[in-house]
Amino acid sequence: MKSSHRIKQLAVSLAQPAMALSFALAVGVLAILVTKENPLTVYAAMFKGAFGGKYYFLTTLTRATPIIICGLGAAIAWSSNYMGIGGEGQMIVGGFFCAIIGLNVPGPAWFKVICAVGGAMVAGGLYSLLSAWLLDRFRMSLAISTLMFNYAAQFVTMHFTANVFQDMTGDGKLTQTLKLPQNMRLNRLVEGYSLHWGFIVAVGLVFLIWFLMNRTSFGYESRMSGFNVNFCDYGGISSKKVMYGMLALSGIICALAGVGEVLGVQYRYVHNTYVSSSYAWVGLNAALISGYNPIGILITSIILAGIQTGGAAIARSTSVPLEISSIIQGCITLFISAKIMFNFRRRRKAHDAPDKGSVAGSISVKGETR
Repeated sequence: MKSSHRIKQLAVSLAQPAMALSFALAVGVLAILVTKENPLTVYAAMFKGAFGGKYYFLTTLTRATPIIICGLGAAIAWSSNYMGIGGEGQMIVGGFFCAIIGLNVPGPAWFKVICAVGGAMVAGGLYSLLSAWLLDRFRMSLAISTLMFNYAAQFVTMHFTANVFQDMTGDGKLTQTLKLPQNMRLNRLVEGYSLHWGFIVAVGLVFLIWFLMNRTSFGYESRMSGFNVNFCDYGGISSKKVMYGMLALSGIICALAGVGEVLGVQYRYVHNTYVSSSYAWVGLNAALISGYNPIGILITSIILAGIQTGGAAIARSTSVPLEISSIIQGCITLFISAKIMFNFRRRRKAHDAPDKGSVAGSISVKGETR
């Protein structure tokens, strides 16, 4: 009975991403028809560019790695009904501190790596805790504060990179730090390809977060807080403790996405690369359409990464522009946004009709009102 229930739960969690992707691909067909191309030919080129061969498949997994990690970070917060959107800023802070600490801490390579990874995690967690404190102390909207912190992280790190830690050995066209030494970099999983050990870390995090959310008291408390904050406080669960804990953990995880890019891909901090690649936003999409299920996030992140890498193949082999992948991702976002708004209005109706005795009537959207 338990196994069949778990299979049913997994099927339900995977049905939502399938619906969102189907909707987006259907809209993509209309966009492709405008260009007078055959949608089947275009989608075949997209699939080939994403998964059709060892090089393309491993490139897609490389791109999916930070998306998976950012998706897990978002799922931690959103599953507790703390709707922060600061993953991008936390990823930037994590990558920046990883590079700076790795370049400047003395000692052997293994010690530098530990300090760099640990420092990045602490920085990401503290950066997320700042928004939690603003919510707790001043009732500031979590969505707005975390969004603003994304810009703050982007431009503060740009200042220090350009004016303090700038790599002056090159042509100076890019705002970037010096490269980390070879013995501090993550090894490749397959020699000659871009996929690195950060992908294994991301997969490990998937199962670790699943266990945390489903098999620990901390995960239980966070879920209960997401269902009904007033009931949790009444039952002896501190909603404030849950808020600080979940948002700190979310920031730590998102910071690890920046660590993976520094140690496994670029070997330095490069300004604006995380923003232009939209890793955190795509990760948030993956979390939302997967219903915060870590296994669903893993699968959905790979699919979304495939849409991005496959979009480049479309532009090379057909007359359809690269932006078709952005159209598909935008439609997925639209689908999820409509679902969130529907759920929000349903909860608001339940809240406005307390006479029905529904537990949902006392649910509030944390991060907006408490």
